[in-house]
Amino acid sequence: MKRELPKNVRQIGNVSDSSKIYVEDYVDTYLNQLCEKANQALVGAFLIGEIVQEGEEDYIYVYGAIQMKEVGQKGRDVSISDSTWKEACETSKKYFGNAEILGWFLSSTGLCLEINHNLAKVHQKLFSREKSILILKEAREKEEKYFIHKLRNLMESGGHYIYYEKNN
Repeated sequence: MKRELPKNVRQIGNVSDSSKIYVEDYVDTYLNQLCEKANQALVGAFLIGEIVQEGEEDYIYVYGAIQMKEVGQKGRDVSISDSTWKEACETSKKYFGNAEILGWFLSSTGLCLEINHNLAKVHQKLFSREKSILILKEAREKEEKYFIHKLRNLMESGGHYIYYEKNN
């Protein structure tokens, strides 16, 4: 069944890439709430959703998020333990069925919003699939950057959409 594009959207930034990222409003709100917990410690979440390809366009829909049990940090290096990953996979299956873990989110106060070797390595280990995503958000200033895994690299996305679904 073909998924229809959301009708009620808010564009953030310049969305000119061939991969369009759509983040459900409740997920965006939840990620902002996690930022409030990120005053001193790094917090993270796994992003749940689906990727739909139509012609030349890829649509990445993020409609769920699971907070990471823990995020390891040593200096600027980040790590995600196997047990944290396993727990997220089980939680995703329980609450989101066959949805896919599409990527991850990190936030802390003073977080550098650039990709370093460590972030690229962690992303490649867990999300080697093309079109997987990483969202970095500085907790205090609420500045954020979205990255899409393309051509074996994490490339910054110029923008994304926040979409709103009707509640039943």
